[in-house]
Amino acid sequence: MERPSRKTKPNHSSDEDYTNDKNKPPVYQKKFIIYSIIAVATMLIYSYYSIHKSDILQEVSKKGTSLKPKYAVIIDAGSTGSRVLTLAFKESLGGGLTLEDELFVQVKPGLSSFADNPSKASESINQLLAKAQNFVPKEYWKDTPLAMRATAGLRLLPSEKADELLNEMLRLFERSPFYTNKNSVAIMDGIDEGLFSWFTVNFLLDRLNGKLENSVAALDLGGGSIQITFIPSDSTQLKKNLPEFITEYPIMNQKVDLYSHSYLGLGLMAARKSVFTIDGENLNITSPCVSVAAKGSPFKFADVTYYINGAASNNEPAINYNICKSIVEGVVKSIYTDKPKDLLNQKIIAFSYFYDRAQDAGLVGEKGGEVSVNLFYDAAYKECTKTSYNEYRPFKCLDLIYISVLLEQGFGLPVDTSVTLLNTIDGHEISWALGAAYHILQNGL
Repeated sequence: MERPSRKTKPNHSSDEDYTNDKNKPPVYQKKFIIYSIIAVATMLIYSYYSIHKSDILQEVSKKGTSLKPKYAVIIDAGSTGSRVLTLAFKESLGGGLTLEDELFVQVKPGLSSFADNPSKASESINQLLAKAQNFVPKEYWKDTPLAMRATAGLRLLPSEKADELLNEMLRLFERSPFYTNKNSVAIMDGIDEGLFSWFTVNFLLDRLNGKLENSVAALDLGGGSIQITFIPSDSTQLKKNLPEFITEYPIMNQKVDLYSHSYLGLGLMAARKSVFTIDGENLNITSPCVSVAAKGSPFKFADVTYYINGAASNNEPAINYNICKSIVEGVVKSIYTDKPKDLLNQKIIAFSYFYDRAQDAGLVGEKGGEVSVNLFYDAAYKECTKTSYNEYRPFKCLDLIYISVLLEQGFGLPVDTSVTLLNTIDGHEISWALGAAYHILQNGL
């Protein structure tokens, strides 16, 4: 086959490209002009975008193509009360979630208090659902997942009573306008509680977008249990010795090994009950950890009400600090704790009852702060040896001793160790519920 002939380029004495029309500018000049126009236009577009980036993203959001609002309603059914955390997120262009707003409401008593009257439990939780409905725009109700996770309060109940309460909650949720399914109601595993609390703290502190080595340890002291969670610097030894407490956890497109241990029975209210019943299970109790002026002070735990009387010496309100401390030490030692050495290398954020009791004692203000184990001991001694009686806080001495002993002897922290006590971060409540909401929105109920 004959190949088509090639047209040869004219041979010019210079490197310039000419057109056939000598009155037109050379081709290279045209190219220079075109490239210059493109460059200037690009700069103008980039400059405009930089100035109006926020407006553009808002407009994109309005059109619904990205940055969609997402809501989640989580009921935290704890041992001392039930709380609803309703969270409003914005979905980022990369698929992550940014927290925009939240509603936090709580009611007392806890769900376990209705063990013999489940319908009353339904009335209590329905109050929280009404608040959540007012917070979430109506057009998003059907796409908003609703979940209730019960913690130590229901774990401590007989299984048949716990199941009756869960079934009552499931029937209530089925009537809700929010999105629910069979997984909406459950008793949460203690380790999951620890993982979600840890995620919440580090998410709010913005410690999950960079190096995870900058994450902090989370200590969550509840009424029935306590959770301790952190990323170990070397998980190999912990995997060998305590494999059941090492969980591979997906965080921001990567997987890490997290140590998380939940101790049922070491919550503040559970510890009180153990101290009061150290000599036997009675409803009328005399305890050396309470002022003699506390005559029949009621204490309710796991649906049982105890009446506590003081046993201070010489008929004075002051409490014998050393005797009470000895009893508390026995309670803490009765439940094995790991005392992970790696915890000593962590920055520790403690919350829930840690923060509440520190604030009661004047150790921190509303914004929280750093408190050493020694300062907890000092506050406990000061409270126990007071000659005045606080009828509104009859168990304050005991609580402060317990927290001090738990941190030092339970978890092996030297007394000069400082922990950061917080209740909120940037105005957001510290709760495992935020971590649970994020997980559900990313992975489904």
